[in-house]
Amino acid sequence: MVITVRVEIFKDDKKIAAMEDLADSIGEALGPLTIKDIANFLVNKRSLLSADIPYDTQSEDLTIKERLASFLRFDERAPQGWFTSSQVKRIYEDTFGGNVRLSTISTYLASMYSDGILERKGSRAMRQYLSIARESTEAASAVV
Repeated sequence: MVITVRVEIFKDDKKIAAMEDLADSIGEALGPLTIKDIANFLVNKRSLLSADIPYDTQSEDLTIKERLASFLRFDERAPQGWFTSSQVKRIYEDTFGGNVRLSTISTYLASMYSDGILERKGSRAMRQYLSIARESTEAASAVV
């Protein structure tokens, strides 16, 4: 028997993140490892839940992923519309200084896609992303 444990985070009736874990028994599904996975997932998604108060993207305490997620959602310098990981890398480095490997940016963009923050299209060689949060925020602003 396979048991699925699924945690979904919704904000304003829109799913903003989800995780799924498979277990072989109820004991495993409700055991300490699954609870730890859920707790880690929720801690890592704090940035999604605090969208009303964007991160200070210059903070030294942020990971590259947290800074990138906040940058894509809230910064006017972030790419508008569909973008590639190479475009994000260039803009991110210009904005924050330093070098970030393209593979790091690509990995975090893929993770944000899995988390429901970005849309994705194209083959691996021609991959493009679109910020769902930015699009929905702009659409909501246009309606008002």
